[in-house]
Amino acid sequence: MATIRLLAAMVAVALVTLPAAAAPSAREILDRVKTANASTPNMTADVLFKLWKSKPSGDHPDCEFTGTLVVQGGHPVVRVVPGATNLVCSALNHYVVGRLFDASEPLASFLDRFDFTVTNEKQVGADSYYLVQGTARNPQNNPRAMSAWVDYESGLITGGTLGYDWGTVDVEQQYTRLNDVWVLALQTVRSSKYPATLQVVYGNFRVSP
Repeated sequence: MATIRLLAAMVAVALVTLPAAAAPSAREILDRVKTANASTPNMTADVLFKLWKSKPSGDHPDCEFTGTLVVQGGHPVVRVVPGATNLVCSALNHYVVGRLFDASEPLASFLDRFDFTVTNEKQVGADSYYLVQGTARNPQNNPRAMSAWVDYESGLITGGTLGYDWGTVDVEQQYTRLNDVWVLALQTVRSSKYPATLQVVYGNFRVSP
């Protein structure tokens, strides 16, 4: 599933309108994404979910949950541990966090549901980021649209939006280096339907054969 890589405050991010024929095609960009995803080693990691019922205010979320990440063959599966400290958090755990991460579809299959175009570009230092926007081939399916910023050099999705019939979900993703590959370290998720903010922190990575 994303990330806007955190850079030093003095680094300027130039956002420009994409000139015709100035960027790789959407297929080339998405091939980079699929290659990066497939190169993720088989591994497990601990997951910490931090949920604020409104905008984050300080380091103390309203609810915290734990879970696990398992990656096999480039396919990540996140499992949320049931239970919470109070009834409200327990309900949010089950109906919001649990369902949000209850996806089992491989990335390549998910991306193939959309027709993509390249609509924008930004330069961060020497790295080129491209905005790809997709429309669902079957307009009755959810999500019906998606957009994603992709670091073309690494093939990493650094931020994006999923469009549903009920609203949108915005995701930002940050990565960390594990041996010779990038792995997801932090996701920030916001929805137009709810005022809540969810942060998902990944750590204690354990590479398996």
